[in-house]
Amino acid sequence: MSAVYASWMRGSSPLKGALLGLLLQHPGHGYDLANRLNRRLGPAWQIEAKGLYPMLQQLERAGLVSSEGIACNGPTGRRVVYSPTARAQGALTEWMTAGAATEPVRVELQAKLAVARGEDVPRLLTALDCYERECHALLSASAEEFPRPRSWGALAMTLTRAAALTRLRAELDWVVLARRAIAEFAVSIAADSRSAMTMPATKNSR
Repeated sequence: MSAVYASWMRGSSPLKGALLGLLLQHPGHGYDLANRLNRRLGPAWQIEAKGLYPMLQQLERAGLVSSEGIACNGPTGRRVVYSPTARAQGALTEWMTAGAATEPVRVELQAKLAVARGEDVPRLLTALDCYERECHALLSASAEEFPRPRSWGALAMTLTRAAALTRLRAELDWVVLARRAIAEFAVSIAADSRSAMTMPATKNSR
């Protein structure tokens, strides 16, 4: 892998490669690219245009895309459209060929749980409830049943969305496990406290 292409691949988001692939299909501006990615990947990815601009700028610094400001009827009267350069196809080919790294699980709720104190339990349970509702909302917004793919593009979209749904369902299973474990621990601590309070004092023998 060339050093130039390896440098643009570095970073925390796999969307840079996906953006390059979309631009090779058709140039676009930030909101257009966000809409196209959301259609391909599904709502579980929660892609917003503002999150794409740093990646587009990195691709531009790497010489893989170019940008051009054009007049439009929007509130700013101007829109930046991104297009692939002559080097983009080679970069995409190397990205497709490169092995996919295993991404670490970095759910913020788990980080909170790792450093929580006993007095934080009520707040943790509230956070678990909120996280559960968010996961259910994302599942509801995603189609659980997919039609039989009639093209390669449809098959790729189906598999991508199925992966996101599988992960969401796993997160919901973990929420149930965490809430039950916290409740059982609280009950056992309360029982131990009551036993300690009712235990008769031991007389000192002389």
